[in-house]
Amino acid sequence: MDIKNTFGKFKGSFSKQKTLAVAIVVFVIVLFIRLFVLEVFFVSGDSMAPTILNGDLVFVNKLAYTKNEPTRGDIVVAIPRVYPGRVVKRIIGLPGEWFSIENERIVIRNSRTDAGVTIDESYLKFSATPAVGKTRTNIDSKEYFALGDNRGESIDSRELGMIDLWSIKGRVVGVLRFNPLKYIGF
Repeated sequence: MDIKNTFGKFKGSFSKQKTLAVAIVVFVIVLFIRLFVLEVFFVSGDSMAPTILNGDLVFVNKLAYTKNEPTRGDIVVAIPRVYPGRVVKRIIGLPGEWFSIENERIVIRNSRTDAGVTIDESYLKFSATPAVGKTRTNIDSKEYFALGDNRGESIDSRELGMIDLWSIKGRVVGVLRFNPLKYIGF
């Protein structure tokens, strides 16, 4: 028996086993991250333009709301009650608030008789919010009112209804835009 040939065979098989083990570990780590930590997908539609455009790659932190609840202005991915797919929208109304659209502006009240505050939405390209669908409502606990940034084109809580806390799948933390190539973090 030739020791050199035996060692060569062992070394070759060890290398294949090592490569397979590394590949399995990498696969498990990527699967874990994908299922529980970070989701990445392409956006279809311009309801969040100019913040997020059709064809942008969106990065979603799935752990963002494990300890904290969404806040006004957060961009989230959710599955509405009456729509089977995921939507990307901005949280506007919080649980316990009264929401209304008055003179194409968003007004938030803490009670029905409160005078209310018009919220600043400097991130919008066009600040007008058309009064379409639901324009005045109180928001129950564990519900959120979410709108797209492109209010004239967006199908959002005005038509789809409230977003339940448990249907929010994560917070958008960044966007990769391909034309021109740049990363935009939130």
